[in-house]
Amino acid sequence: MLLLLAGCTRTSVPFPDQQPQTAQRPAPTPEASPPPTPRPIFDIRPFVEPVYSVVWVPKGESLVIRQPAGISSVGIDSLAADQGGIHLTGKTTLLGSSQWLEIYLPDGGIGWVNGWNLTEQVEGEDFCKDLRVLDLLARLTQALTAADGDRLAELVSPRRGLIVRHNAWNPEVLFELPAVQSLFDEPIVQDWGIFRDSQVPIAGTFTEIIVPKLDLVLNAAPEVSCNLMGVGDSAQAPQWPPEYTNLNFYSFYRRAPDPGNRLNWHTWAVGIEYVGGAPYIAVLVHFQGEI
Repeated sequence: MLLLLAGCTRTSVPFPDQQPQTAQRPAPTPEASPPPTPRPIFDIRPFVEPVYSVVWVPKGESLVIRQPAGISSVGIDSLAADQGGIHLTGKTTLLGSSQWLEIYLPDGGIGWVNGWNLTEQVEGEDFCKDLRVLDLLARLTQALTAADGDRLAELVSPRRGLIVRHNAWNPEVLFELPAVQSLFDEPIVQDWGIFRDSQVPIAGTFTEIIVPKLDLVLNAAPEVSCNLMGVGDSAQAPQWPPEYTNLNFYSFYRRAPDPGNRLNWHTWAVGIEYVGGAPYIAVLVHFQGEI
């Protein structure tokens, strides 16, 4: 499978010049204090209060802001499906299995939204320069090659687990963290949707249905792009799902063989979510040529 390597740089800091001593009156020696614990320069990142964006809201719909928290509470405002620049007040509450977050309304005031629909906002330019993401993708490839669920679970979003879509038009299949750990060994048959041209259902385990398609792309030295979808000929125009508009991604594109069927290309897009300022794998979406 494809192996991506992310480099890092190290900066040397010279010691300051020693001060000459005075022979007649030597300066008193101050009490020694333990030196500070050194930190790698590439790990020093000043804390910045995160800004959030809306995710997982279908195109044409909006995210309702409620007061107080809860799906049955009164809707007092809404956010567009591609809204960004959202600030939290810092208050949270857990209702059932859903975490609700209090936010500042764009026009003033406060309200609550389901935390599932917010993600830390990272501008595309900054994302594509983040070498940590390249390291993350390399480790993803290694985990998939080794069929190692434990290693894979270390890479996926601690907020969501791993979401997989056999095709962009097919439904999400969510694997929470414990399920990710046993993903390659779990015999549970999943419903992955349908083949759009034939309407035939797609059913099987992750290893049976998804792994061969991942191998098909990652073993072929694919073309890798940041926030750009590598695609070939298709009757349907492939696009990054609109509900993920505010989620950055990398695409891995395997061209159709030449000569051969021009529709026989495949792409996997890997959506990346930041949690606490660190990148994680959130979504895997498969694309292919259609008649």
